[in-house]
Amino acid sequence: MLLDVHTHRLPQDAATALLSCSLRDVPVPPRAKFLSVGIHPWYITREDYHQQVEWVHEMANDKRVIALGEAGLDKRCTTPFDLQVEAFRNVALLAEERQLPLLIHAVKATEELFTLKKQLCPHNAWIIHGFRGKKELAESFIRQGFYLSFGENYQPEALRTIPEDRLLLETDESTELIENLYRRAAQERTAGLEAFTAKVQETINYLFFKK
Repeated sequence: MLLDVHTHRLPQDAATALLSCSLRDVPVPPRAKFLSVGIHPWYITREDYHQQVEWVHEMANDKRVIALGEAGLDKRCTTPFDLQVEAFRNVALLAEERQLPLLIHAVKATEELFTLKKQLCPHNAWIIHGFRGKKELAESFIRQGFYLSFGENYQPEALRTIPEDRLLLETDESTELIENLYRRAAQERTAGLEAFTAKVQETINYLFFKK
């Protein structure tokens, strides 16, 4: 199974997609097999913050939820940064409590994420989704214990440089097929497609299905 670890589009074969949802997406498509739920920093307001928190805590009981997020920090959006931090901490603590991977939206907030990770000392996986940074930033995240998920657009050198057991693949908003992203990533890393796919699958099984 070539699992797409972060997508907002449900493919025909729902078993290949980890569908990312937020309160604004309700109702969740009933045929979705795997879900992640979170509070996106773009869509928080002080007025609906507590409603979003309540929704995430309720949805975490859905047996299809195998990850939380996306949640995160984004210095380019208009949401007050203190509210972003509060929402992120809330989802991160819930992910730790449930021992679920946390899918993270991060824009211009690397140091703040590092600080929060040191403060919270999570035992669950923290995954940067849609990573587009350079090799040096990728290496910094890896040193801090993060996983990196690559989408359609990325820096090839960053993809090539990270350990194979820290690498995941996603489509996010793209209409590209996840199979094509696996094929392209294997070529970038000069790896055989079968061996590369098996290694990513091993990481996916460890992170999302080890229970």
